[in-house]
Amino acid sequence: MKSLKSILALSFLFLTATSSLVCSDGLERKDLNEDVVKTVVVSPNGAANFKTIQEAIDYIPSGNSNWIKIILSPGIYNEKIVIPKEKQKIIMQGNSASEVTIQYNDAGLSNSSGPITVNAEYFVAINITFKNYNCSYSTPIIPYEEIKVAPSIILMADMAWFYGCNFISVQDTLADLLGRHYFRNCYIEGAIDFIWGNGQSIYQNCVINVKGVTSKGVVKGGGMLPGFITAQGRENEKETSGFVFKNCVINGDGMASLGRAYRGYSRVVFYETNIANIIVPQGWDAWDYKGQEDKFTYAEVNCIGEGANKSGRVMWEKNLSAQEIDFLIEPKTFIDEDGWMGSLPSSLVSLLSPSSIF
Repeated sequence: MKSLKSILALSFLFLTATSSLVCSDGLERKDLNEDVVKTVVVSPNGAANFKTIQEAIDYIPSGNSNWIKIILSPGIYNEKIVIPKEKQKIIMQGNSASEVTIQYNDAGLSNSSGPITVNAEYFVAINITFKNYNCSYSTPIIPYEEIKVAPSIILMADMAWFYGCNFISVQDTLADLLGRHYFRNCYIEGAIDFIWGNGQSIYQNCVINVKGVTSKGVVKGGGMLPGFITAQGRENEKETSGFVFKNCVINGDGMASLGRAYRGYSRVVFYETNIANIIVPQGWDAWDYKGQEDKFTYAEVNCIGEGANKSGRVMWEKNLSAQEIDFLIEPKTFIDEDGWMGSLPSSLVSLLSPSSIF
């Protein structure tokens, strides 16, 4: 481990040399220095403070109460990273999601497989690709028999913010398990339950790409097997969780339902989203909760595109009131009622203004 003096010196030199570089979605590195008390750099070739991301995480003191930024140099990081709950207020930033990838070959366990698990509150990721192993197929259609549970990220903590990130896998891609989260300008790819969990999240201006799945064993004579974009796990009417997609785009090579019920009070809303003609007519699936459909909150509001035709939808899709819709699509009321977003570094808070989001 380098001395603190060496680390700070290297960080200063790196930031001085790169302060004019622009990140992939218009964020400059210099704009993200406000409110950050310390910056360290990781590079897979070793030409930085740390060679691995986990080393940088381990360096952060437990009980940290100040924002610390970890800059990821371009490259592929083959790691299995765990951010413990006592390591809060971390900003993990790449220059471009096309240049910085965190990946790991691990599958089978929905709550622990994959490259990164976030247990700490106040986590921010900017311009990073999170990827699990089974995304290297050369064709857009994937054999069902080869698919395994393989999350690209596991979110186990409240108050997380993602900007310009990619999440790539096939099944259980984004494990949005619990807590309040905000995703903006992100790309999410998968086929089966690939945005799932009991999180309370807004997905704003995101692209959702549905991978194609085929199987001779499941579909008689072979053919395309429809997947599921969401599997939200709200368990009772008092829980505040749910997934809200606002101004997103849904496209891809496969067919899918908008969602299926992971728990008995599942809640998912698509608002002003452009939906390609890849959604099965019924739109939603009750899964193991048939007969309890009146408890779900599944809704499509002001969506466009060929896939937004609701003439064949299930009869139990909800028609929400204007008041209910306004509550769900507004960050201040749905995920920021205590004002946690205002405690983010000031350059990030500026991106959350009404004129920036809506």
